[in-house]
Order: sequence, then structure tokens, then C-alpha cells
Amino acid sequence: MVLNVNVKSVILEARELKISDQKTTSSIEICDVIGCHLCEEPGGILPIFFGSAPYLVIKYISKETERPKKLGLFINPIGGSQNSLNVYSKTIAPLFRAANIVCDVMVSERPKHIVDIMKSFDTTCVDGLVVVGGDGTLLEVINGLLTRAQKEAGLDYDKPTCKLKPLEVPIGIIPTGTGNGTAKGLYGNTDVVTAALHIIRGKTNRNNVQAVYSGGKLASFSTIVIGCGLFSDLIYHTERQRWLKKARYFVVPLHLMLFKKQRLFDAKLTIFQRDSTAEDADGTSEKSTTYEQKGIWGICSAGGDFIAAVESKMDFITMNKHSQEINSFTLLVYKEAGRLPFLTHFFQLMAFSLSAFQKDFLLPYTVRGYKVKIQCSDKSPDPESEEVNINNLLDVDGELLDIVDGEYEVWNHRQLLRFYTSS
Repeated sequence: MVLNVNVKSVILEARELKISDQKTTSSIEICDVIGCHLCEEPGGILPIFFGSAPYLVIKYISKETERPKKLGLFINPIGGSQNSLNVYSKTIAPLFRAANIVCDVMVSERPKHIVDIMKSFDTTCVDGLVVVGGDGTLLEVINGLLTRAQKEAGLDYDKPTCKLKPLEVPIGIIPTGTGNGTAKGLYGNTDVVTAALHIIRGKTNRNNVQAVYSGGKLASFSTIVIGCGLFSDLIYHTERQRWLKKARYFVVPLHLMLFKKQRLFDAKLTIFQRDSTAEDADGTSEKSTTYEQKGIWGICSAGGDFIAAVESKMDFITMNKHSQEINSFTLLVYKEAGRLPFLTHFFQLMAFSLSAFQKDFLLPYTVRGYKVKIQCSDKSPDPESEEVNINNLLDVDGELLDIVDGEYEVWNHRQLLRFYTSS
């Protein structure tokens, strides 16, 4: 915030500035002042005749929102460009210090280390949590915290329709990973300073979360996308070409889309929609419809009401932004498509264009939940074949998740997380 005040109205005390005029008196804590400077008389002809006292320009951090005073930081030092520690020490830490925020910093030392930390971390001792990493690190944090919260509440969280306990502690993201989709949705870009300033401001928003169930158990939560077929294929083949380093994220998808034959499969798809004619104890009732999908390329769902800072033309995004009220999300089934039409769709999707979803090869559904049973193309496939292996993999926010017998279920859970964001 910036405040222009008459120099004569300012009283400097031990811990605060008091600003008085004829009507009101306000105060600003010294620790919240970012800077101030004295301005001479304003230019123009009027001050020559009537006079005008110098005024003081005070820049300070507003307390209109509940700004965090202490944060728990979780840093993944090997994600993305492996520069998370450098970004934090040189860019983020000085900003937090200027905002008088104390940080309890934990650095991941091995894969899944953050999962172990989450099992015992006391969230009541901090005002918020910050992930310095990408979507994969964030997924570890929310999986650990949400699962622990359900256990402590004694809920049957393996049941898809169980109403889960929301997480009260807000979460912020400093995007330093390979995939930073959640941060882009929350802050409108992947700039680390922009993300830090959103966290400092302290404004939060409750967001919906998707949950994946397989083999009768809760397998994972998701804040971005859940996909099989094309989507799990991309992650699977990209991870097998790690020797290409960062180039694999461009080379492998391009090779699959342009040169490799599409891997089509059959699936039994059951969608659950709200029945407005009947109500259960929660005020809703599900009706289900089952489809036999033949020769499809992929299935994905996006529970993206976290896209809070981005104004988009897409109906898809608009629907998801209001999904907190309607408790629904978007499910897309990809049928066989030509290479050029699909590439066009891909680039339009990256540009948040409405026309990305006006394609003949897309089947859209608005759902509360859905169930997928993937069926191999062969009658008796080799259990060790690549097709069977990939059919038992699911892309969850860019991470591969093992599912049981090619079958999984996804449900929307309302307002389960709080994120630092702009609205």
C-alpha cells in the first residue's frame, strides 16, 4: 500500500507511526513499513499563491488481510532446473524478511522425503505452508496432509463418496519445478516473485480437489489433471528417455504425436452426475450412466477451479472456476484424431483458446465423478507386455500412479484445500 500524508500529521513512536488528521487517527507498525520519502511542494501555479506543505510518501504492507507471520517451507532441490535453493536464498528469502515473515525451512534429501515429513509436521505452529518446487512436490505435500487429516478425523476416506475433512492451513507455491501448472493457475504465470507476493499478501481461496481411487482404496489427490491413454503414454515414454535431460519434455511428446502410431484402446466409462430430482443426506444424489467407448486415444479430467487469477475465454475454464458452487468438473474423452488436428488442439489448449474444445474428436462431459475400466485390445495379452503395463498407469498431475487391473474411479471434493491466490 502507498499512503501520501502531510508531514505535520505524522507522529513517530517506538513501534509505530501515528497519522492524525482532523477526523481520524490511524497507525502503521514500523515493521510493516517498506520505505518512505519526503516530497517537496507539488508543481503548478496554485502552490505559489496558496502554499502547500511537503508531504510524506509511506509504502507499507497492508493488514487488511491476515498476512502470514510464520511459514513452513518445503524445498525440492533437484526438481526442474535444480535451482530451488538458489531461488529461495537469493530471491524469496529477502522478500519474506522484508515482510517480517519467519520461515521454518525443510529441504528434501531423497525421493518421497517430503511424504515422510508430512506424516509428523505440526501445521498448527505455522500460518501457512509454501512449496518451493513443482507440481510433483506439491502433490506429495497435499497427499500427505490430506490423508493424515482424514485418518485423524476417523473418516472412511477409501470410500469415494465420503465427505472429507478440509485442510485449514493455506498453501502457497514458488514454481521452480518442471511442471508448474498449479502455480500458473493460481497466480496467472510462473514468476517466482509474483508467487511470493501473493503469499505475502495473505489472501486465500478454497479450492476443489479430485481424488483417485483404485483397488478399493484412495490412491492420490489431484489439483490439475488426471489422465490415461495418451496422457500416461506421454509421461511413461518421457521418463524412459531421461538421458535426454530437459530436452525429453519437448522431444518425446513431439515424436509420439508426429511419428508414432496412436495407441487406441477400449474402455468402459461410467459417469456420475447430480440428480436434481432426488436428494440424499448431503443434498445431492448421484445418477450414473455407462458407456462402452471403442477405439479411444485418451481420457482426462481437470478439476481446475484453482484457476483463480486467469481470466479465460474458455467455457471449460469458466465452468471449472465456478465448480465450487456446482460441485462438478470436466471430463474429456479423446477419440482417434489426425496428427494435424490434434497438434492444433494442443497448441490452442496451451493458449487457453475456446476453440481448443470445438473438435469432432472430443467428447465432453460435466460430472461429479466417473469410473474407468481399461480393456486391452488383444483377447489374451501378455501380462508383461508394454500395453498392459501402461494400462495400469495413470497420469496424476504429471506423476505416474499405479492402478489395479486398469480400473480407477475419480471424484470431486469441494473446497478441500486453501491456496494463497489473488481472489
